[in-house]
Amino acid sequence: MKAKPTRKELTPKEQVIKEAMKIDSGETVTMTFKVPKELQQGYKMEALKSGESMTDAFIKHMKEYIKT
Repeated sequence: MKAKPTRKELTPKEQVIKEAMKIDSGETVTMTFKVPKELQQGYKMEALKSGESMTDAFIKHMKEYIKT
């Protein structure tokens, strides 16, 4: 009888990264971020003012951050 291969135990951080990077469909990737509550509230307020979704407000900030 062959022994079953041992599975590598993932750390909690590795598990979160693995889950966050699962591909939903085609080019879409789901990513998970942890941000301070104050920052999340800021994105929410900005989204309400501009009439866009909170995700769009976050993406806009991320693009600006990446450019700098």
